[in-house]
Amino acid sequence: MATAHQSGCNFAIIETPYIDRDFSASFTAFYASLFRPYKKLCRRIHLFSTDLSEAFSQDSPLAISTALEDAAQHYIGYVVLRPLTHAPVSHAFLAHAALCPEQAEEISVRSVHEVHLLGASLHIVGFPLTQQDTRVGACAQASIWMASRHFHLKHKGPWVSLPEITSSALRPTDSAITRSLPAGSDYLTSDNMVRALRAMGRHPVFYAPQPTESGDLWGFDPRDVICQYVDSGIPVILGLNDGQAVGHAVVAVGAVRGESVVSDGEGKTHSQAAYCSHLLVMDDQRGAYLRLPTEAPSEEALPFNLREHLRFIIVPLPHKVFMTPEVAELIARGLIDSIATQLPNLRSQLPEDEQSSWPPEPDFYGSAVAGELVARTYLTYGWKYKARALRNNTCEQLKYEVIRRDFPKYVWVTEFSYPNEADSIDPCSRIVRAHVVTDATGSRFWESHLIADTPGVVAAWDFDPQDNAESARQSLTLVTVHNPYFPKIRGSQDFEACAIEPATE
Repeated sequence: MATAHQSGCNFAIIETPYIDRDFSASFTAFYASLFRPYKKLCRRIHLFSTDLSEAFSQDSPLAISTALEDAAQHYIGYVVLRPLTHAPVSHAFLAHAALCPEQAEEISVRSVHEVHLLGASLHIVGFPLTQQDTRVGACAQASIWMASRHFHLKHKGPWVSLPEITSSALRPTDSAITRSLPAGSDYLTSDNMVRALRAMGRHPVFYAPQPTESGDLWGFDPRDVICQYVDSGIPVILGLNDGQAVGHAVVAVGAVRGESVVSDGEGKTHSQAAYCSHLLVMDDQRGAYLRLPTEAPSEEALPFNLREHLRFIIVPLPHKVFMTPEVAELIARGLIDSIATQLPNLRSQLPEDEQSSWPPEPDFYGSAVAGELVARTYLTYGWKYKARALRNNTCEQLKYEVIRRDFPKYVWVTEFSYPNEADSIDPCSRIVRAHVVTDATGSRFWESHLIADTPGVVAAWDFDPQDNAESARQSLTLVTVHNPYFPKIRGSQDFEACAIEPATE
């Protein structure tokens, strides 16, 4: 509530009594069986950034409802309060634009929630939050609930309650989680969390460092992987621990973007995560859209930072994604390096009068081989990639290849830019020089790339079902003109917001 007030909230409507489906599930599963009587009815508090006093002075009920809908742009969200002193917040849904107004704060994981109040329909864009109820669950269940509720709102996934999450996590039950009563109320292990996510229909992938003599080693920069998934619109559950007996789980839903590249320490490859100074996380104990530093020191709101306190990563992937982003990016970089080595042979296939000026951006391939390009890898629907590619400033040859091909349900897209063209906070000011599309159902062990657009080269691969050959058919077009284009912009299939008005004389 204090955070909402700081974000401009100056009017609240209290809806009471309110029957909350989530607390009703917890009440039925646990509180109704206790000797001590508990109330079932809750309160829902709606928050606005404008004074609606005059609306409630209207004599007509319709006028009140209409005034609420007219004030929809001032709706910040709501908080449901359950009748529990030890855990009062059943759940909340707060608009990310109100709580994260800075352009550098990018909330990539968000959904639209429709709320009905006094006959008015209001909409919020954000991410759900709940507070752990220490009698029926811990932060692990809360983080899974937040992720599952997002999938329910965004992708029409199943509606699950906290008791259902705990029940799924306890099958089969092990000795670790029976150290508390009710079982699982103090904490869940990472195995329990994975079981619960699988029961929800998700396909979680688990990351953890490998213990070595010199310490725990990830083998990659966790920040890269987290940002790749978050940029794909997938919430990421982070297991954190600052030396306590029991760790803490939060959900990463966005990032705070800076304008300076942070080197990986070896001066090799960069990714968009190099610009990430903080992750924006949902913490069931502390609040919504909090800043988690990627490096020390920790912020006042959170006693953690990613580099020192990250213990595991759980990503609740959808079905039909069998390739991780770090593998897709590795394939994309390898493909561009391969094209770079073939430039002399490709140049010889052009007419002599065009060879001297081809490829149109020769410095690109040198930067690629040297590992100096900034890569941005994200998961998207195949049809969404096609829609964006056709509406972007990509060359006509690429658009012809894209429009006549089918794509799998999910694809990994890796965009490549020069560091000085990828550092802007404004996505419309960033420039993409090349991109590679990889089959999300593919593997590093066979050809999984589908489309490659690099300076001077447009390549596409597909399989002929009538041909038993394992290798894909390749179509390759050499072009003498290459257009830089826009990166993917979250929530938009076109680039009208980035269009520049033509100059007038």
